[in-house]
Amino acid sequence: MKLKASLLASTLGLLSLNAVAVTGVQCSDSAATLGNAGYISCQGALGGNISAGQTDTATFAGFGTFNLLGSSDAAGFGPFTAHPSGTTSGVLSFDTAQTGYFVLGIKGGPTYSLYLFNGGMAGISALNFDTLGITTGNGSAGPGLSHLALFAAPVPEPGSYTLMLAGLAVVGCLARRRRLGN
Repeated sequence: MKLKASLLASTLGLLSLNAVAVTGVQCSDSAATLGNAGYISCQGALGGNISAGQTDTATFAGFGTFNLLGSSDAAGFGPFTAHPSGTTSGVLSFDTAQTGYFVLGIKGGPTYSLYLFNGGMAGISALNFDTLGITTGNGSAGPGLSHLALFAAPVPEPGSYTLMLAGLAVVGCLARRRRLGN
């Protein structure tokens, strides 16, 4: 039940910045998500572009905010091994296996969709994609792919770890003191 609630919450999560929902389409229509291990949820189709200064972050309720790392239309293909521009389906390969939670953005025409994945400890090296989730309502493959974007959760700064460890040490000391005092 908790997993269902989490999935519902993530589906209803909001994208930050300038995204505008396009009616009549749901990203869950996309085969890009259903056949891939690690798929959790999606958002879209959304109007606008995935690029620095326009869509820098993606937020999925219950999973946090993910920062834009790069896109396939960047010089050297960003975090991807190729730029499959213009296609409506294919296989996407990452430069390095993606571990933990990450978001894949698929952009084509005037819309894009965001897909939340969990690569776990082993990581995901490649995913199938298509543009069904960015259609404008006709149920067939959407426009040719403009670009793919990768979003990742920010890594806590070392100071955050130090603060967390100090807090755990205090809790441990208090528990020990309470145990010895009884």
